[in-house]
Amino acid sequence: MNTFVKTFLICLVLCLGFLFYKIMGENSFSPELKLSENNEFYQMERKNDTNSEITQSEQKIIQEQNKQVEEYNKKAQEEVKKYTQYCYFFNKNGELTEIKRELNSKPTLESVITALLKGPMISETKNGIYSEIPPNVDLISVKKTNSTIIINLSSNFGNGGGSQSVENRVKQLNKTIKRYHPDKSVYLHINGKEVEYLGGEGIYIKQPLE
Repeated sequence: MNTFVKTFLICLVLCLGFLFYKIMGENSFSPELKLSENNEFYQMERKNDTNSEITQSEQKIIQEQNKQVEEYNKKAQEEVKKYTQYCYFFNKNGELTEIKRELNSKPTLESVITALLKGPMISETKNGIYSEIPPNVDLISVKKTNSTIIINLSSNFGNGGGSQSVENRVKQLNKTIKRYHPDKSVYLHINGKEVEYLGGEGIYIKQPLE
């Protein structure tokens, strides 16, 4: 075979190789081609997308839960401020006046009477609020029926003061209880016994209280 023919064949092979590369090579890397669903790389890509969707879904759930917790805490704080109880003390004009107290829980008759026995707070006394009930009086028990309430106090409830003071402290007690139970009769007991006379001057106490 002469040199010309050899050269021609070599050129022909090179041309055919180049054409084959142009046709097959570019198509095999065409951006328009899509991976088969069975392809390993396709499965990996799909898995990553799914994980991303799950993560976003979880984040939305967590955000919603956090929002619900914040709303619940806010509502709980507002409800705490709504709990109040009322006692009756005397003002600087000598009149019974209603005093409001805030609580962290729903008031009970026991908590109301306990607050009454403790007397006014310092801030209230500065505004002329006072109590005729002696200090350190203990609430022994509270008994309730469908029609009556029996308040059992320690004996120092009758200590000190004149007849007017004794009458006023009984009024404080009765009016405070009647605010919560207006239809029930209130009876006062001292150390477990129904009171007939109270105080150093022996003031007669009508039962039920008026």
